[in-house]
Amino acid sequence: MRAVAVVPTYNERENLPLTVELILKHAPGVDVLVVDDNSPDGTGAVADHLAEQSPGAVLTLHRGAKAGLGAAYREAFRHVLELGYEAIVQLDADLSHDPAVIPAFLERLQEADLVLGTRYLGGVRVLDWDFKRLLLSKSATQVARIATGLRYSDLTGGYKAWRRAALEAIDLDAIPARGYLFQIETTVQAHLRGLRIVELPIVFQERRRGMSKIDSGVILEATAGVIRLGFAARFGSRRR
Repeated sequence: MRAVAVVPTYNERENLPLTVELILKHAPGVDVLVVDDNSPDGTGAVADHLAEQSPGAVLTLHRGAKAGLGAAYREAFRHVLELGYEAIVQLDADLSHDPAVIPAFLERLQEADLVLGTRYLGGVRVLDWDFKRLLLSKSATQVARIATGLRYSDLTGGYKAWRRAALEAIDLDAIPARGYLFQIETTVQAHLRGLRIVELPIVFQERRRGMSKIDSGVILEATAGVIRLGFAARFGSRRR
């Protein structure tokens, strides 16, 4: 399958070169699409330089302003579908998601429509988090599981792989989430459409450079959104 790794960025100029280098190294034949939200630190220019160094293998998509992770992924997904990619991997630019795992995602995708990278299947695989951060993440996942009724072990994770047909099956325009709620909402939509969803254990490494993009607004959106998703997941009819 012709595959691409979608990497959204905002102020990630320190991390992006190594992230792209590792994707190209560990997943030869997989292209990279960097989606930059007009980062004031010059990440977009770094992305353009990387694209010049690896023409055809590294692509860029420049957006006018910071509009949230969900908005970036919606535009990126539409873009890669137009370009004809058959497998789409999504991962963070801050090296918290190990690019060396991309081949395992693509292998699992041979028998699934959506592969969810999970930090919590059969234990906890998170490095360099304090207890408070781990408790917040585990609690958020548990709340999402209870609200939606979905039993996947890590609904809030952002390392995922999609078949083209799976992204075409979900209605991206009907997913309003701007922030990290987008990760949960796309999985709920895939579940409601009866798509084949499997989990792949991963190790999550806390970012070493730069600032986290999670703030109070993201948390509030996620809290309200999970309640709405709960109604959709429990009372929405499955469809194909």
